[in-house]
Amino acid sequence: MKTPIVRLRKSLRDEVHRKLLASGADESIAFLTAKHLATDEKDIFIADSIVPARPGDYLRQGPLHLKVSPLYVSRVLNTAEDQKNTVIMVHSHPFEKEIPDYSPSDNHGEALTSETISKCLPANPPVASLVFGQHHLNARGWSGLSQKFSSAAVATMESGYFRFQSSSAAKKQGRHQESVHRQVKALGQSFQEQLETMDIGVVGLGGTGSAVAEQLARMGARKLRLVDHDKLEPSNLSRVYGSKQRDVLKKQAKVEVVASYLKEISPTIEVKTLKLSVMTRSALQWLANCDFIFSCMDRHAPRAVLNELSYQCFIPMIDVGVGIRRESDGSVTGAARATMIAPSLPCLVCQEIVRPEIIAAENLNPLEYEKRRAEGYVAPFERHAPSVITYTSLAASLGVKRFIEALSLTEPHTYSTLIFDIGKNEIYRVSQGPKQDCVCGKRLAKAFSIPFSVAD
Repeated sequence: MKTPIVRLRKSLRDEVHRKLLASGADESIAFLTAKHLATDEKDIFIADSIVPARPGDYLRQGPLHLKVSPLYVSRVLNTAEDQKNTVIMVHSHPFEKEIPDYSPSDNHGEALTSETISKCLPANPPVASLVFGQHHLNARGWSGLSQKFSSAAVATMESGYFRFQSSSAAKKQGRHQESVHRQVKALGQSFQEQLETMDIGVVGLGGTGSAVAEQLARMGARKLRLVDHDKLEPSNLSRVYGSKQRDVLKKQAKVEVVASYLKEISPTIEVKTLKLSVMTRSALQWLANCDFIFSCMDRHAPRAVLNELSYQCFIPMIDVGVGIRRESDGSVTGAARATMIAPSLPCLVCQEIVRPEIIAAENLNPLEYEKRRAEGYVAPFERHAPSVITYTSLAASLGVKRFIEALSLTEPHTYSTLIFDIGKNEIYRVSQGPKQDCVCGKRLAKAFSIPFSVAD
């Protein structure tokens, strides 16, 4: 079976937890509908909505056992089929204070129930399971018809909050490195355990992306995915971490140069690379395996695609950017920015960080762009904007800082963007709500069931 992972909003997780423990010492049950996304590596369950049990749905309910009516299961199946979803089985172990274990009774009951669900839904999808204790949960995925299961990871997110609970198999492999023991003193063991078991994507390996990748590697990340279709150019030497003159002469791909550099820093790190434009469906399917993504690109169109991927597949993302200019008095002004997007946070389109008119201008060849620009038909943008390693590194650090906050704070920050004003040497937090009828609402939890707007 592929590696299973359950992704859900914090508000839905809290609601399910509250409902299940409302019965006191008795076990309780619920079902979630979920979009199923199958990649080459993972079975991803994106939780959609709860189908709670009604009082009459229980045939038997006690501290150690429960049984529900077939009519309840039928209601769940009808809801899932109407939504074109699969199902996540959920029940409680109210007596367990630590991470709950599945009992032999759970194994038997879930094997039968998952098989029934898979048989009754179109395409016989896999099914997931969650068991809640008093404070923690456990998860696994069922292949359905074969009655086989595998331990699952759980990603919980909302606003600026993110928690990643690795599968039990991944936890057994976890080993804190001696090189990060002072970091653990500052950021805590929980942060380090999450970082070491997450699958993190970095898209764009220029000045910001290569700096983000190096910081993550030095902090102890063990699984990185690097995406960039470009080769190194002479101008990249002033900003791309790990690049050397010989790499330019050999016309090395950015992902290969950065990946090799990261392996020198951390020989045990697993770095997967993709030399492909992110504006392809195959690249997006590959990135859907990520638990978190850093977007480090200049152009609006590829950032728009990643914006959609984030909301459709429940993958929190931090978009990093820099804009500078030299004033007549010789001073440098502008801003370095890091923007987090996730369910309940405004997307890049809401915040006008990605603008449709710039996407249209980017798609024109240089001659056509200059002609239409002179006629006033397209928005101005700079194809080769000024860039300095000092400021790209600053933006990368803002992005990693926002990442640390998301994994560490017990309550989410509601702000979406950190901005450093380069001219004033001041830092700001920017907060706003999602715009009504924006893509981030319409595409939420749709996975790949709807097309991406500007990808092939």
